[in-house]
Amino acid sequence: MSWLALPFIIRPLIAVLTQGFFQPDEYFQSLEPAHRAVFGYGHLTWEWTAQPPIRSIAYPAIWMPVYSALQRAGLDNGALLVLAPKLLSGLLAALTDFFGWKLARKLYGPRVANVWLLLSLSSIFHVLALSRTFSNSLETSLTVAALYYWPLVDGLDHDLTKALILAALSCLIRPTSAIIWTLLGVELLVRTVTMWQPVAPILSKVAIVGTLFSLAQLGLDTTYYGKPTFTPFNFLSVNISSVSSFYGVNQWHYYFTQALPILCTTSLPFVAHGAWLTKMLPGEIGRGSRTLFNLCRWVVTVYSFMGHKEWRFIHPLLPIFHLFAALSLASLFAKSVKAEAKKDEGKEPSTTIAATTLPIRRAHLILLLSTLPASIYVIFFHSRAQIAVMHHLRSLPSSELRSVGFLMPCHSTPWQAYLHRPEVEMWAIGCEPPLSVDSGFPPSPLPSSPPGDSSVTDWIYAWPSHLAFFGHLTHTHPEIEQILRQKGYQVTWETGNGWEEDERRRGGIQVWSFSQ
Repeated sequence: MSWLALPFIIRPLIAVLTQGFFQPDEYFQSLEPAHRAVFGYGHLTWEWTAQPPIRSIAYPAIWMPVYSALQRAGLDNGALLVLAPKLLSGLLAALTDFFGWKLARKLYGPRVANVWLLLSLSSIFHVLALSRTFSNSLETSLTVAALYYWPLVDGLDHDLTKALILAALSCLIRPTSAIIWTLLGVELLVRTVTMWQPVAPILSKVAIVGTLFSLAQLGLDTTYYGKPTFTPFNFLSVNISSVSSFYGVNQWHYYFTQALPILCTTSLPFVAHGAWLTKMLPGEIGRGSRTLFNLCRWVVTVYSFMGHKEWRFIHPLLPIFHLFAALSLASLFAKSVKAEAKKDEGKEPSTTIAATTLPIRRAHLILLLSTLPASIYVIFFHSRAQIAVMHHLRSLPSSELRSVGFLMPCHSTPWQAYLHRPEVEMWAIGCEPPLSVDSGFPPSPLPSSPPGDSSVTDWIYAWPSHLAFFGHLTHTHPEIEQILRQKGYQVTWETGNGWEEDERRRGGIQVWSFSQ
């Protein structure tokens, strides 16, 4: 079996087997809008309801045919509602490995490409995020595919038209991908001019592809929102404003001191060594490698100026980091083979490792694979309660589950894309940013009252049939448990959640049911 068949088995398998929750955007910026568009119900976050809206329907549209097919086949009430999007996401994730291997082979040869594939398949961050329905995950696949076709190295096969189409798709899915292609585009134009070649053919292709995809974006968003809408401008303007800081601000060095170590883990020393080696590579391969290195510096620097930062924002760079690491590992392997040959001068090396298709030293291999136990934990155990609770609620009969409230930090669980119960009234604690003011929060719709005053009675509410929350809530506030029991609630289901860095989400998840 070809090595390139492995990703198309491993990535969908990881996607299907993953039991846990990572971040809300996996659901609320992809599956939930798609579910609502097809089935007519589901939750739209503020990004979709703001005026003007900042999210494009382009990425959720990928999942709409899946839901539509299940609906037509009458299979949307079974396990396939959750598994089918996972399978598609896994197949899309495998494109990262497929095109990344081809890019590594084109630049450095098949043996380095095999090391690259090992790095990619064993990457714990890929295990955590690549097979999920994040827009960053598809952006990663499209970016590495576009790099394979991009004229990165003069004299090697390339297809600028295909590269531009894939780059435009990446920007369609996630507008901030333009940060990557701005630098590569400028570098290509400068290189073309310095070689005294015409730039008109390049500019014309960019204009045609850019215009077609901009019109496609305009058409999709206008059709979805029912009025002329072009979301990329809205997305970029909001995300470079102070609104993004509402969800957390990190120090300028976040990507260097946190994101890079988390993305690369045990391959980080080899990434650094490989990046240094690119400075000494001769010819066009060396120049192209240094362009990739400059690209990484550019993207990380630009993102570092933004207040709100997340690991996954630089996920599209991870295949490039693996290129550097593969180059390093193969180089160190070659040195060890030469050292062995020199030591046993006049003799053949005691092993046949010089001819292996995977040029990597045993100690380095053990170091890289030492993350596998952590990958297994991430797949099967980490934050699993946040998914398990939705499966539990979905299994309850309609006569029992009439309404459910989630007393959790906002967007801690999936929503109707997993529950798929239109008759169930659902509510949760929200965290919408104050879009209409410069700072602070907008005034409360309730009458003004001092803190702790319970005399305000204008808020009309009803107790749900079920409540779900993290065990931390009753562990730290036992008075809440007393109130719930007095109201007639009792614990009917609970499960653990693995290790959790956010103390608010510790203690597993409990479901309390009204029993009177």
